[in-house]
Amino acid sequence: MEHGDGTADLDINWDDVRVFLLVARLSSFRAASIESGVSVNALRRRIEALEHKINAVLLTRSAKGVELTEEGRKVEETAQAMLEQARALARLSSKSKRGLRATVRVGATEGLGAFWLVPRLVDLFERAPGIQVDFRNEMRVPDVSGLEVDIAVQLERPADEGLKVVRLGWLHIVLFASADYISRHGIIETSQDIPRHRFIEINAPQIQSGALKEELPEDDSRSFVALRVNTASAQVLAATHGAGVTALPTYAQLVTHKLHHVAREFSLKRDIWLCYHPDIVEFRHMRQAIDWIKSSFDQEKYPWFGERFLSPEEIDHLAAKRGLGTLFSGFRDEHKL
Repeated sequence: MEHGDGTADLDINWDDVRVFLLVARLSSFRAASIESGVSVNALRRRIEALEHKINAVLLTRSAKGVELTEEGRKVEETAQAMLEQARALARLSSKSKRGLRATVRVGATEGLGAFWLVPRLVDLFERAPGIQVDFRNEMRVPDVSGLEVDIAVQLERPADEGLKVVRLGWLHIVLFASADYISRHGIIETSQDIPRHRFIEINAPQIQSGALKEELPEDDSRSFVALRVNTASAQVLAATHGAGVTALPTYAQLVTHKLHHVAREFSLKRDIWLCYHPDIVEFRHMRQAIDWIKSSFDQEKYPWFGERFLSPEEIDHLAAKRGLGTLFSGFRDEHKL
């Protein structure tokens, strides 16, 4: 189809363009798959669809990974310009209009989003009564560069040097099981006992299952994994109902007292990153959302996000002493889990 100006209506899919830019930036389908949480085959199909629309080969394989063709470099340059224009439009659309709420799109892992930030949204609404929050709780890394979200809280540091990246703190991971599971299958004294128990594994982007495997006994063949899930909610519900042992953040007992800390010598540590495009701070509602997220991980108030390890028992004691348990009353009602 031709327009009056002689240009073809290519009906380009913006998601295909974002995938192309990601692969081009990382020079690797595998690295792009890890960062995006989308399979390599799905990424290849996106690129092929874009190449079909443009009628040109954009990427070639090489010993170094993936390289742009001459046409690919031209498309990358044009796509980057499109992205900058899209950002400019997004900034315009973010401006508060009379009678409308100013929207901020926040992306976070399900655990940090649903079980930590969402229960504290009332704090943001009180600070910014005219704000609207579009919350995206997913395990894959949200695409801040491609405007999928305005602000992201994630466990993987982004590779895009154009983003503002702030360390919010650390996530300490330990092992938990329900009282019912322990009564039926025995006390789990150390991580050496884990292969003899049913293990609940969360298999999703940003979750370093390999690190957990390295910390467990050397003869472990992962044959003890009884259940694999891809969401934190399924993981928590399975564990609270006695399906097995699982790895969760140390503050899990603030979510439900049905979970008990086991194999107490075991722990892992992950970084927590706040990511956003620096241009968004010119908008008051974006600054308010960023400040709210930072305060939600304030290590003075919530020391379990500090670099020093605090056991779940210490956390529960601190939370009770500081009156923080009410933040999670909806989750801690045992009849609702």
